[in-house]
Amino acid sequence: MSTTKIAKSTRLNILYNHQNINETLSKHLISWTYTDHLSGEIDDLNIELEDSEALWLGAWFPSKGSLIQADIEKLNWEGDSFKQKIGKFEVDTISGNESTITIMALATSEKSSLRGEHKSKAWEKVKLKSVFSEIAKRNGMKLVWQSSENPTKDRIEQDNETDLAFIYRLCKDEGLCLKIANNSIVVLNEEDYEKQEAKYYIRRKSKETDVIKVIERSFTNTLHDTYKACKVTHTLKKKTISATFTPKNPPKTGRVLNVKQQVSSQAEALRIAKKKLREKNREATTVTLKVYSLVPLYAGMTFNLVEFGKLNGKYIASQVIQNDSSTTLYLRRCLEGY
Repeated sequence: MSTTKIAKSTRLNILYNHQNINETLSKHLISWTYTDHLSGEIDDLNIELEDSEALWLGAWFPSKGSLIQADIEKLNWEGDSFKQKIGKFEVDTISGNESTITIMALATSEKSSLRGEHKSKAWEKVKLKSVFSEIAKRNGMKLVWQSSENPTKDRIEQDNETDLAFIYRLCKDEGLCLKIANNSIVVLNEEDYEKQEAKYYIRRKSKETDVIKVIERSFTNTLHDTYKACKVTHTLKKKTISATFTPKNPPKTGRVLNVKQQVSSQAEALRIAKKKLREKNREATTVTLKVYSLVPLYAGMTFNLVEFGKLNGKYIASQVIQNDSSTTLYLRRCLEGY
């Protein structure tokens, strides 16, 4: 009796304005790429289609603002199959040439004013989370607050900024991460994420039983623009508040990062110093891995790298890029104590 071996495959499943278009899409699909960011950028989905007969330029032409709901389905990967939901996107940009068309969709709503409208407002004696709640509500979005910190601020001012630029600036000032996905504003604390137990091990030389297998790897380890400590200083009416944070195992450099930022107490200055030092030092050791994965992978997941010599340790995914053939993990070493 002969047996037929079914080849493994990765498939992008699409609902376009709530309609299943997978059969039509499969006849024209050239490639697709999904990029999942931990912070600072909007997740995106790019779809490249064959269009030598100009079908997608006519009745099939995608409308900007149309809704795409997508999942990634892996079939027969070492006998296993699974789906990974990647969320909702809106068509943002359509481009093409004589034979192809490319659709770029973003995980944010153009129907909201998050990106397109400049606004001004001030808040006094307010919790940071309350400001984000208001921004989310006025844009018809959900706030997901994933930070153990929620500082009280004497004053917060939005000065002729889009809501997206404003909340990104607030997160940057406070050392928090901002993610826009599934019509939600997600605020997270990287330190909280990095403290989580590593989800999977990744070996330099993968074993048959490993659920994540390395295809290609590269790394960077640098002292450039890293600091052993951070000092935050604020002077108001002849009164100076300052605090210096030095981690237990600082980089082997003598540089101290000096930051001038408005703070109301020494405790706040120390908290900001810790965050600013993290912002500078977090890219000191980075590893990029192209992998085959038998499990869903997301930005923000942590991994233990083993058999990587001096690079061994715990890492967090700052970006995950998936396509029909592989997944690329952009990892950085987790910082200890800050």
